Amino acid sequence: MSDIFNKEGDTLSTLFNAASQGIVICNRKGKIIAINPMAVAIFGYEGDELIDADLETLLPDSLKKSHKELRDNYIKDPKTRPMGLGKEFIAQKKNGTVFYVEVSISHLQIENEFHVAAFVHDISKRKEIELQVLEQRQLLEYYADYAPAAIAMLDRDYNYLVASNRWSQTLFTKSSDIIGSNLAGTTKFKPEWYEIFDHVLKGEKSGTKLDYIQRKDNQNIWIEWEAHPWYNNDQEISGIILFAEDVTERIENESKVKQYMQELILKNRELEDFAYVSSHDLQEPLRKIRAFGDRLQRKEKDNLSEKGQDYIDRMLNSAERMQQLISDLLRFSRISSKAKPFVSIDLNNVLTDVISDLEIAINESGADLRTVELPTIKGDETQMRQLFQNLISNAIKFRKSDQHPIISINLEKNQSKQNEISIIFKDNGIGFDEKYNERIFQIFQRLEGRKYDGSGIGLAICKKIAQRHGGDITAKSEKGAGAEFTVKLRIDMEED
Repeated sequence: MSDIFNKEGDTLSTLFNAASQGIVICNRKGKIIAINPMAVAIFGYEGDELIDADLETLLPDSLKKSHKELRDNYIKDPKTRPMGLGKEFIAQKKNGTVFYVEVSISHLQIENEFHVAAFVHDISKRKEIELQVLEQRQLLEYYADYAPAAIAMLDRDYNYLVASNRWSQTLFTKSSDIIGSNLAGTTKFKPEWYEIFDHVLKGEKSGTKLDYIQRKDNQNIWIEWEAHPWYNNDQEISGIILFAEDVTERIENESKVKQYMQELILKNRELEDFAYVSSHDLQEPLRKIRAFGDRLQRKEKDNLSEKGQDYIDRMLNSAERMQQLISDLLRFSRISSKAKPFVSIDLNNVLTDVISDLEIAINESGADLRTVELPTIKGDETQMRQLFQNLISNAIKFRKSDQHPIISINLEKNQSKQNEISIIFKDNGIGFDEKYNERIFQIFQRLEGRKYDGSGIGLAICKKIAQRHGGDITAKSEKGAGAEFTVKLRIDMEED
């Protein structure tokens, strides 16, 4: 019987020996009576080693008993199991290696005796790939579930392959219901989405989109989403990966903040207008107080007692300080309300003009100004002059009594932000305690009391000017060791 398929020139023998699948034929007792070369190779044997061996030789010990029962049942009630409907088995090679095979069986009569033919296909590689796919899918599902965004993976027909828990929660859909279903059945997406998906399936990326959609529970939400193609091992586009995030709360908060900012801008303008009008209207009565005070001092001073003369002097000094305060307050309010349009400004010209205006104070104090070449920026020239003048005059004012002021003005360019510069004003004056770094930029703040002239508004004006020009101003100092003010400005700041 072992030679049944080894007859030279026999067509059946030729097909048997040349088959690309392993073929094993056994008798009713489960003895192998024929095996083709492919089956011999699959199981790692040589020649006729398996002839007359039990069929269970090809199985691991743990499966031999159960397989014998299956074989006996088949012999009692034989039914053909064609290819494609084959049963998967764990088989064993001669060297003990365990591997997967798919087996299809059929019964036949040989010399009027019942035999079984098993067609064996080694599916080890397929099973390995399936396991890899399963592991990758499990890994993908794990990452999808713990990712901060909702994630879904679709095939080319928009059927779900993977859907994270966050996706299901976002769209109000149970995870168990979603896999295998179509995207259209989970929520009411806009028709424009599918137009974008068509482009994604051609290899394009959607970019970030923001849409107002209706969930399955008919609740409307804002979602921010992106779509990307995903590729199989042959680098063919097999579907779409969707990333989505429910941003309803963020959009609502942004809307509230926008409304609040508009209200705040309106209130600020009202306050600035009020400050401007109040300051402007206070000028006239204050002029009259000073004018009549001057007349009283010139014409009636000799008729007043010594105490009366002291009262007149105090009144005029207070009126002068009040007029300076109102004038500074007026300037502070005009920074936004009466600002000029932005134009190109050569800061070197601005600095030259300021030094010229402060010539008397510079000469009287013996100040030494050390400057560098400054750039041209877009801004309000009048305000830039105010800023430079306030900082330089402060450096002269707050000098040490036994030293001439040395004032250096340097330039730094921001390497990471090409559009930003810093102008540093450094002096050798009396300085201040660093704990007052923020306080000095607040309106009406005077660290030295009335020892020095001023209203305490100058640095607040500087800060407001710097901020209007897209930057800010900061300070660092040490008591008795001078001060350093850094003014950050945008070079091409557009007018707000």
